[in-house]
Amino acid sequence: MTAITRATTAVLVATAVLAALAGCSLLNPELPRDDAGQVLEPSVIGSTDLLVGDCFSFVEGSNLSEAEVTPCATEHTHIVIGKGALAKTEIGEAGGLQNAVSSSCSETFSAFKETVAEGIRPEQEFIISECSTDDGTAMTDYACIATDAPTPEA
Repeated sequence: MTAITRATTAVLVATAVLAALAGCSLLNPELPRDDAGQVLEPSVIGSTDLLVGDCFSFVEGSNLSEAEVTPCATEHTHIVIGKGALAKTEIGEAGGLQNAVSSSCSETFSAFKETVAEGIRPEQEFIISECSTDDGTAMTDYACIATDAPTPEA
């Protein structure tokens, strides 16, 4: 197992366990955002409340359950590049949770890699949370995230 695979697995497993305690949050905190949806000032939120396009760093000591979301032009370590949900059957058909989420995020991550500067090698990671829909169906929400660096303002 490569170091990247071990690191990705560690993030996936640790986040899945911790985020499962939070459940499915349909209510995102009200953060000040610009017209494009980008946050205007740093704020600490639950990592499962991040939105696509959010730039963030995990809060040290939070066991990956909290993130400081920041404007993308400021210092951060990750960006959310996609989100989705998987039913238990989809996870089984893919051969397990890591395979299902990795497959679901692969196109998004490939597209993201095309946008980074030459010589930069982002790593793909995931945030996972278990929840139930209104009808009681068990679902796994996921966020596709990538390592990232600040984007200079235009």
